[in-house]
Amino acid sequence: MNKRPVPLMIVFGLVGFAPAQPTLLPFLGIGGLPSDTDPICTLPNQTPSITSCGRPEGEQAADFTLYDKDGNAFHLEDALLLGKPVLMISASYTCPVFRNKVAVINDVVSLYGNQLTTIIVYTPEAHPYLDISPYFGAVNTGQENMNAGILYEQPETYGERKAVLQDMLDSMQIAAPVYLDGPCNTWWNYYGPQPNNAYLIDTSGTIFRHHDWLHRNDDDIYCDIDSLLGLPTSCAQSFGGSFTVQMVSNDTIWGDAGTTISGHATLANPTTEDCLVRIVKLQVNMPGGWTSSLCADICYLPDVDTAIMVLPAGSTMDFYYYFYTTSAGTGYTRVGFRNENDFSNNAQRNFWAVAEPANGIGEHAAGMSWSIAPNPVGDRFSILGDGAIDGALITDALGRPVTRVLGRSADLSWVPAGLYCAAPLRSGRVVGPAIRFVKE
Repeated sequence: MNKRPVPLMIVFGLVGFAPAQPTLLPFLGIGGLPSDTDPICTLPNQTPSITSCGRPEGEQAADFTLYDKDGNAFHLEDALLLGKPVLMISASYTCPVFRNKVAVINDVVSLYGNQLTTIIVYTPEAHPYLDISPYFGAVNTGQENMNAGILYEQPETYGERKAVLQDMLDSMQIAAPVYLDGPCNTWWNYYGPQPNNAYLIDTSGTIFRHHDWLHRNDDDIYCDIDSLLGLPTSCAQSFGGSFTVQMVSNDTIWGDAGTTISGHATLANPTTEDCLVRIVKLQVNMPGGWTSSLCADICYLPDVDTAIMVLPAGSTMDFYYYFYTTSAGTGYTRVGFRNENDFSNNAQRNFWAVAEPANGIGEHAAGMSWSIAPNPVGDRFSILGDGAIDGALITDALGRPVTRVLGRSADLSWVPAGLYCAAPLRSGRVVGPAIRFVKE
């Protein structure tokens, strides 16, 4: 009986045997290529805390097979048999954290492509439009997604998940291949559930590193890869520099009861050193049933009152304060920001949220005169007239929200052609009747 020959490989100019067979835990059972009509299994209303999930370092990885949008397979065991470690990263288009890490992922592929296999696993939407976020237990589309027009409901079939992935690939340059989790989210349930975690798996199949969030704070992916590959490493972190806080929204923001009302500021580090910033809810006073959350480098759950994040040298980062309202009323939070290496570098900002009965029209509607131009709208949308208007809520012909325009003009080139309505906003609050317009 003929045996399959053992393949040879060249290592540092020497001929040697192929790597030993990796030891993996049993196959996860995702099976063959799913059909586009296969339904997505029911998601939890809220997962456990992200920092308590995932598989531990030192454990053997579980084997699996996933497929890309074109039906090409990735099999973990086969990848490890090539003699290279595997880095796998979870993602979804509606996760701003993932989108902000694409540059890091592309850099990793460029630097280590010959020594490391890097893949992205497409999982449930982290911040779906109109649907409950599986991480927050509430609708949490997020202002970053609203601003960017990344508004997708949670896919109900495998084909719908592929369609959202296709939109993501069309809009972003991503160097790593992307494979979709199966209809019942088997990979996500086992290796998560986390929206942008990462696993570095050595050639024996052992989990060498697990990041709750890819390359965040103490989890340095470059240091971890160098350590695994036996390359010279410099893993010591040092912080200094300074930061400033600038309000983007007004400190008082209006919205409808039962919606998420968001305040917006930016943090800037003009120095040449990374800055370690602590953000704290110093004082919170809200109506019963309301909750709130901090959102900087990541969006934290409502029960998190303090967070520490790295503000890279020479960078600017958006900060959002979300009020999750359940009824009409007024909520208030004072937020503190502090440089952990220089306590004298600190700031406080107040955020007020005023939630009014849904569809309420405020006192500013009287005598309002405004219009949009051009109409029909091409790529650009502009607000003319009443100077108090600082935005517009865009809805489709069925009254479903499409996006919020912040400011007096916006790029609507991404909006499909059709009939829409624009309602004037002041400080996030609808203050007058809508105007119909055609998008060409």
